[in-house]
Formats: sequence, structure tokens, C-alpha cells
Amino acid sequence: MSIEEYLELLDWSARQVAPGKRGSTHANVPPVLKRLGLDSTTWCELVSDFGKLFCTVAGRPEQVDTLRSHRTHRRYHLRRRARELFTSI
Repeated sequence: MSIEEYLELLDWSARQVAPGKRGSTHANVPPVLKRLGLDSTTWCELVSDFGKLFCTVAGRPEQVDTLRSHRTHRRYHLRRRARELFTSI
């Protein structure tokens, strides 16, 4: 199963109404990658190279830049390629 097929299945599953399920994603909500503001190429690179792109913390650069280590109180840093992937969005 390709990553695109998996995401379609994930999105479809979230839209299903089932007894005992807390809720579902409405039909008028865009698919998951569009909601995240990502294209499939960027997503695939983020997933396949996750360990190389992110060391201690992962996320959008603007969010990571606001974080500090609880232990050392230093800012976290993202690798250049991770920043490039998110700025291309």
C-alpha cells in the first residue's frame, strides 16, 4: 500500500459514522494532506527521512522556534532541510 493510499484510507475511515464512535470528519472538510497544508511529495520526504530531519523535537518551524528545553532552557533547532520542506508549503 502506498502512502497516498494509506492517507486516503485514513481519511475515509475518519469520515465514517459508527455506533460507539465519538464523532466523524464532516464531508465538507478537505482531505488530510490539504488540511495540513502539505503536498504528497513533501509528506513522503518528511515520513521517510523523519529521523534525519528531526532529532529532539518535530513540528513546524514557527512552533519549534517558540519551544525551549525544560532541562537546559535552550531553544530547539531544526535541520535546514526540515525548515525548507515546511517553507515550501
